[in-house]
Amino acid sequence: MIKDRHAMSHYDNVLITDEQGTVLFYDLADINVLQQMGVTPDDFFHRCFLDNYEALDEETSSIYQVLKHKKPVHLQNQLLQTKAGFTFYSTNSTYPIFDGEQCIGTIEFSRHTYEPPDIAMLHQHAAHKLYRDNHTVYCFEDIIGYSELLLRQIARAKNSAKTNSAIMIYGASGTGKEMFAQSIHNESDRFTKPYRVLNCGMLTAENIDILLYGDAKQHGMLAMVNGGTLLLDHIHLLPKSLQPKLLHALDLQQIVIDGQAVPLNIRYISTTSHQPDELLVNGTLDASLYYRLNVVQVDLPPLSNRKEDILPIVETYIMFFNDKMTKKVKCIEDEVKQLFLMYNWPGNVRELKNAVENAYNEPHEGVITREHIPSRIRHMKEEKQPAGEYHGTLKDLTEQYEKTLIADKLKQTNGRLAETARQLGISRQLLKYKCTKYEIR
Repeated sequence: MIKDRHAMSHYDNVLITDEQGTVLFYDLADINVLQQMGVTPDDFFHRCFLDNYEALDEETSSIYQVLKHKKPVHLQNQLLQTKAGFTFYSTNSTYPIFDGEQCIGTIEFSRHTYEPPDIAMLHQHAAHKLYRDNHTVYCFEDIIGYSELLLRQIARAKNSAKTNSAIMIYGASGTGKEMFAQSIHNESDRFTKPYRVLNCGMLTAENIDILLYGDAKQHGMLAMVNGGTLLLDHIHLLPKSLQPKLLHALDLQQIVIDGQAVPLNIRYISTTSHQPDELLVNGTLDASLYYRLNVVQVDLPPLSNRKEDILPIVETYIMFFNDKMTKKVKCIEDEVKQLFLMYNWPGNVRELKNAVENAYNEPHEGVITREHIPSRIRHMKEEKQPAGEYHGTLKDLTEQYEKTLIADKLKQTNGRLAETARQLGISRQLLKYKCTKYEIR
């Protein structure tokens, strides 16, 4: 029966549960597909797997059979129906996870298949980057950090992504402005449409018309990005003399493409490393253009203001470079971690990535030490650091950050453990353990 149906993808989905059947991890690509079938990420993570489906119980679920018998199940076929009534087929291979003799969870690899009429709908709505062909590589899930400053801006950007309002992203060099811009595009209803970047610093009186409107040989940017998102990068570098021309283009309702008038429907996002209000006050941007572009402002915090995110970012880049480089890093010495926490990172996340990559180009035996990081970091002067800001060992500092982060997050969620655990990216059980450890009530 399943052989006559069409697979949605050419790779397996992965699901991991604990010993109670609570979902700890689920493949992001398929989460976005299931979201169109009435299932959201919040429905999955840190909840019992069975809660998401009709007519599935402990007797028919491959996951619960593995938890019960502690033996793997290979290529079991299941008919699944979501709470919204969407039906699909799943072929599962499920394995127990052991800690010594104790079964502590399961990992399941599955291939989902769908009725042919549903394939077009699923392709249209699958928002994960594996399905996209819109010249982007980033989603909000790729942004690393748990600090309140960062999470507040992510929430603001996500909320604005659902509208068509123009967004201005402000942040110092290396804070991830284009990552945010791409994420906004992919969070919006435009994610299947083009995303393009126009570097405002490269615009001149000679090329602006051709770049925007095209010529007899090629379409311009407005035609290529119609229906999608145009990023106006480095808007503060746009010459004052060209700003009226850009404003005119932004306000156009239609353009002529191949001899026909075509309505324009473009989302505009701009980026700047200069304080937006100052661009207006000092006249760098014309007031009309400023108000046209800065309907919503997203302010990206510098890395020096969210130091609790430094070590998670380092760990992510180590995993990234371990895949890309012939050398492998197993760990970082505590002294290096403390130096990273003390350093102010004027180049922000881009500089941190550079520092980690630098270590891969130094001779080492799988451990990054002080000698493997850039000299500007290992030789920084103590007096440059704020007096009295750091005390104790790295373990003390890390626990202090962790305790503060958990306490703040619990306040934001009104003490809801499941939601707090979801936002922190840990299991509910681990969160309860840490609350007990740090005496957080």
